[in-house]
Formats: sequence, structure tokens, C-alpha cells
Amino acid sequence: MRRLNLSELEIRIGDQRVAVRRPDAGASTAAPVAAPAAVPAAAPPPSGTPVTSPLAGTYYGSPRPGAEPFVRVGVQVAIGDPIGLVEAMKVFNEITTDHAGEVVAIVVENGDTISAGQSLIIVDTGAGS
Repeated sequence: MRRLNLSELEIRIGDQRVAVRRPDAGASTAAPVAAPAAVPAAAPPPSGTPVTSPLAGTYYGSPRPGAEPFVRVGVQVAIGDPIGLVEAMKVFNEITTDHAGEVVAIVVENGDTISAGQSLIIVDTGAGS
């Protein structure tokens, strides 16, 4: 921080915040940090059957940058259809659906860091999901 002549550094990821201040920075002249804005209530998830990731990593919705996505809301998917890629330890793993039906929601975005078991898409299987 000294080398860059910084007296404080704040990093925010989602609703998490980490602030670091140099102890020798002297009297603080920085404006006080405002309280985080109220987070609007999340909309209820669409009804259907979630398709989850079997592993943690970075989610990609298309086979390469600029390519058409594997799935879109409103398309029909069959068991075994690819729905995305998860990069884990520099290996791209194709994720396939284990449910057939209409995609009613894609709950992750391209480039999101995901965890094992996290929902990727929601499928209406037509079976009273």
C-alpha cells in the first residue's frame, strides 16, 4: 500500500466487504463509508425442477466466447443435453441436464463462480414440478 501511496483499500464482492487501512496513514481524511443500500426482496424462484452443477468452478453458458448459448429460456431440453460448461482447475467440464422439459429460468450468468450443487437452470418437466 505504501508503494502505491494508498492509505486505505476497500473490496466488495456481493454483500461482503473488506476494508484495509494503513496504520501509519495519519488522521483519516476519507469520507465515511456509507451503509450498504437496502437489498430489494428477491423474486420467488420460478417453479420447476432445478438442474444443478456437480462441481464448483466458473460457469460458462456457451462453448466459446461469442457463440450461441447452450440453452435459452423457452427452449426444450432432453436428458443429456448440454446446458453449460464449468471450468474447474483449468479443465472445462460439460454439464448436461438430467431432466427433460422447457427451460423456464437460467439462474446463473456467464462467468459466475458457482459451487457444487448450485442450481444452474430451472426446467418445467410438465410433471407438476
